[in-house]
Amino acid sequence: MLTKFIAYFNFNHVCPLTHASMLTSDILLPHQAELPKEAQIGIVKLHVYYKLLRPALDEAQKMPKENISDAVNAHTDIPDLKKELLVIFKEADFTQALSSIGIPMGSSFADETIRIIKGKILPYLHHPREASTIIHQIFDDKNDHIRIENLRAHYLKPGAYFTTEEKQEILAVFSTQVINAINIISYRIAALGMDEDVYTRAGKDDALITPFLQQNHEINELLENIEQANKVKIEEDLAQNRIIMRQCLQNIALIDKGAEKNGTSLRQTYLLRKLELLIVRLESLLPVICYDDTDKAFDDLISLLFNLACIETKPKKLRYFISRNINLIAYRITENKRKTGEHYVASDNSEYLDLFISACGGGFIVSFMVLIKLAIHDANFPVFWEGLLYSLNYATGFVIIQMLHFTLATKQPAMTAAFLAASLDHVKDDATRYNHLAATVAKVSRSQLASFAGNLIVVFPCTLLWIFALGKMSYNPLVSTESANDLLLAVHPLYSLSFWYASIAGVFLFLAGIISGFGDNKVVVSNIGLRIEAHPFLKKMLSVKHRSQLASYIEKNLGPLLGNITLGFMMGMAGFFGKITGVPFEIRHITFSTGNIAVGFYASNINITVSFVFAILSGIFIIGFFNFVVSFFLALQVAVRSRGLKLSDYPKVLAAIAVYFKNQPAEFFFPKRTPKTEVAPR
Repeated sequence: MLTKFIAYFNFNHVCPLTHASMLTSDILLPHQAELPKEAQIGIVKLHVYYKLLRPALDEAQKMPKENISDAVNAHTDIPDLKKELLVIFKEADFTQALSSIGIPMGSSFADETIRIIKGKILPYLHHPREASTIIHQIFDDKNDHIRIENLRAHYLKPGAYFTTEEKQEILAVFSTQVINAINIISYRIAALGMDEDVYTRAGKDDALITPFLQQNHEINELLENIEQANKVKIEEDLAQNRIIMRQCLQNIALIDKGAEKNGTSLRQTYLLRKLELLIVRLESLLPVICYDDTDKAFDDLISLLFNLACIETKPKKLRYFISRNINLIAYRITENKRKTGEHYVASDNSEYLDLFISACGGGFIVSFMVLIKLAIHDANFPVFWEGLLYSLNYATGFVIIQMLHFTLATKQPAMTAAFLAASLDHVKDDATRYNHLAATVAKVSRSQLASFAGNLIVVFPCTLLWIFALGKMSYNPLVSTESANDLLLAVHPLYSLSFWYASIAGVFLFLAGIISGFGDNKVVVSNIGLRIEAHPFLKKMLSVKHRSQLASYIEKNLGPLLGNITLGFMMGMAGFFGKITGVPFEIRHITFSTGNIAVGFYASNINITVSFVFAILSGIFIIGFFNFVVSFFLALQVAVRSRGLKLSDYPKVLAAIAVYFKNQPAEFFFPKRTPKTEVAPR
């Protein structure tokens, strides 16, 4: 179809002014008087040409590439098209496009996010001469960025359609604008390189000059030699600039790598990514004005213009921007979670037993938290104060569990998911990766089961014991029959939305893990430990030894403390939010629900039958399942995305896990037994 279309579609016949004027209503040209009429007509002609070519390009995707290339190449060398392009090149302002398209303009992540959102709600006005305005006038479909890329890659070779004289003319037109863009970008790199978040971590020489500053000096020398047409010096300066650019990128890579020790912030991540983009753009601009080879310089220029058109027409800029930056800082956060997650994975019998005992301790603490929550509920506080007291009960209990080095099973998934994703980092071969992942899944599975078992085995009898003992000591019943019945029915899978409430708890557990990782990262990046030791007030109140101990404790525990306190308040205030909004918003946590069942069985007047007990046990299983799956899945997604990995091959991963389970099912429940080494007789 495309061959017939192009043979019929002679651009000189289809786009006279009379035809073009019929379609001007499709294109908005604000303040058209600011563009010469000839350029306005050229924009309309190019829009019409591309609008008619678009359906053929879409259908062409199904045809062999070589046939399409031959068909297009045979019919695109059109003198009028080149004339219109040259007019637009002469009249349009490409400086802003060359220096800014595809590069964040805000001063920070939040600033750039707000700028993009505001532009979506009420699009910014651009001067009609700006290249970005003209690009949108010609390419106005959401999928045009794909067509432009395919057009460049498979259909058109622009260099073949222009004579050497025409190429030189176009390069001369762009020369000043490219130099202006190079100057703008170079000074931006130097300015960002002097930002505290970059400068303090960048490599500096004895004169405190970073590569980001040095590149500006080298660029200025290069531009001076270009102005003087000193070809020998131009080649030397270009080579030197490439070395400096490489050093800049190496500095960025070292700062990223040092984030494991020094931490990172969203602002620093944003600045480094912006620096990367500016350096890459500068590298792509330099050859356009430095090559003595006209053909090479022209090809580089056209390739750059195609790239700018693709970026400018690409939709969902906000999603891409946020995803790119958040994923990078998420890597640092999940790295901290991974290190914590290592403590929740049992590799041998000793670690397995330690994890089980730690979980028993967590269940013991929760048994007291269950009774305290019950007392708060029976006190009939106003709904807000009840939620606040619930929050303090949860937060205090979680902090005590942390301080005593006990374990709460449902907090593991957010940590172990990062550990699981990190297990793929240093494995390159796919088959090996899948097998390695399956072995890690087995470790995580048995560790999670050990924690669940430890929590539940202890929390039920301990809660039952405390409520029984308190009941014997009191003349009045501690728990009303109505409250006891409610506790049991709240877990029943048929009489409550326990699976939905358990999913909400799973989301809270995931968020607590993220906040915990953020806290660990914040301690490092903000030097909180050192700042505590140097705090003027603490210097007066505490000795050097005690300040050092406090700083050390905060450095090691701030992340978990933030995570536990936040989790406590999210869980405690969930019911308050549900009551004031009228939406079904509550939480169900497997360990607390098990304690509630103990109370319910003690004080309920419900006829406890075998079927009812089975239903309650099913409800506990459902709650635990959704607690685990939701928090683990969300945490795994963040951990995987932060490493740039793709799990689109889930079937292969699941197949590897199934094979591993078939061959070694016991490892999913218990650690592999290591044979005892026999001692040789003396």
